[in-house]
Amino acid sequence: MKLKIFTVFPKLLLTVSAVFAISAVFAVSAQNTVHAAVSDPAPLEVGIGVTEITPPLSYPMAGYYSKRLSDGVLDPLMLRAFCFKQGDEMCVLAISDSIYVYDDVTAEVKRRIQEKTGLSADAVFLVGTHTHTGPVWMKYDRKITPEENLAAAARNDHEAFNYKAFWVEQTEKAILESMKNVRPASLSIGKTSVTDLSFNRRYFMKDSDQVRFNPGVLNPNIIRLAGPIDPDLFGILFRDAEKKPFASLSNFALHLDTTGGTKFSADYPFYIQTVLRERFGADFISGFGIGTCGDINHVDVTNRHRRRAPEIGTELGKRLAALYDGELSELSPSLDSAMRTLTVKRQEFTEEQIARARELRKEVLNTSSQLTFLERVEVGKIVNLSTLPLEHQVEVGAIRLSSDTAIVLLPGEIFVELGQDLKRRSPFKNTIIIELSQTNAKYIPTRKAFKEGSYETINVLFPEGTGERFIDAAMECLEELKK
Repeated sequence: MKLKIFTVFPKLLLTVSAVFAISAVFAVSAQNTVHAAVSDPAPLEVGIGVTEITPPLSYPMAGYYSKRLSDGVLDPLMLRAFCFKQGDEMCVLAISDSIYVYDDVTAEVKRRIQEKTGLSADAVFLVGTHTHTGPVWMKYDRKITPEENLAAAARNDHEAFNYKAFWVEQTEKAILESMKNVRPASLSIGKTSVTDLSFNRRYFMKDSDQVRFNPGVLNPNIIRLAGPIDPDLFGILFRDAEKKPFASLSNFALHLDTTGGTKFSADYPFYIQTVLRERFGADFISGFGIGTCGDINHVDVTNRHRRRAPEIGTELGKRLAALYDGELSELSPSLDSAMRTLTVKRQEFTEEQIARARELRKEVLNTSSQLTFLERVEVGKIVNLSTLPLEHQVEVGAIRLSSDTAIVLLPGEIFVELGQDLKRRSPFKNTIIIELSQTNAKYIPTRKAFKEGSYETINVLFPEGTGERFIDAAMECLEELKK
């Protein structure tokens, strides 16, 4: 297996458009990449770059099956980039306050970073948080300039403003800033169990032979849950050379749909940061990676009280603060990263199915239509997917922080049982799984869930068995990194 080693001059000063000097680059297979581990452990360095990615105008919002124009900002949407460096080894994890990230723009960011710094595209990992109060991502206009975009924003022209182009610029800035800011750091990890904030949203029902998602609070037809939750709340605390905490990376499996409305918001992770800043200072950076929660949300069907973002985020923040004030395990750094690229076919449809869906698409937009919600989802899916290429290149990756701690990056909204299976099989004591990586792969249910039906098994891009393939690919990465 070929290896890539990148040496970056650590003292080179960067502006937003500056370029890192690179001393050595070697070829690597894009299908099966592992970055060389440091033979004689060097000190770990960490850099963080942050940019705001809130659309600077009234803009269509994502998250629901209706058009919404934003009319303000509850809290800003941010892009947080974490750069990890140890000797010649470097990788970046960038976390976007957005419903997804998309492969056209993540590929562009990776290309720019590799071109400007020499850092392999395979060592750049980009993920979304899945906030439902962020912007819609429309077609990427590669030709629009930042000046033209700002002019469109100034006249509040959301049709002329290209959010993807804006996001690419802001993400590139954050990553370059994180690479410039690397400094000696130590990492400590902790984990606690949270069982009262998240709930599996799929249920077996008395009145249906299929599982139903979100059946409603106190529904008398509920028999039992169709799946578990993942109670693991992971926290990694970053300290500088003087042992002062300066950042956190946390992970929990709970859908980010706890705000609603027409104002931009990062959802409950914003309140996690608010609590941690009260504890550690106003400059403290809180990064949050969403766990495998394709079938998990915040709705307790046994209780009419529904927690919202401020309550959920504040509670998670308090539990993280308590975790950080307790006994943590300091990591002995051993930085490395791995990537697998899979070729996955999307779902296929007959010409008759496509023609029928296109005809029914008119009904989807009709408010008096007799189509059920799930029928509308199915119609929209067939029409949309039939315009996409049959084959897709999908990346599954992992970052090793130490001999017992790894972060796995998976595309799509992964069902929790897939994540739990990976944690059980992982050779690492601490396996943090972050979903929604690199591309919008839609829902990734288990084989079992596909047979049980309901919304998540309809709103998919890929067929049954894809989730299990992703977990197997992640295991390959972890086993490679454990050697």
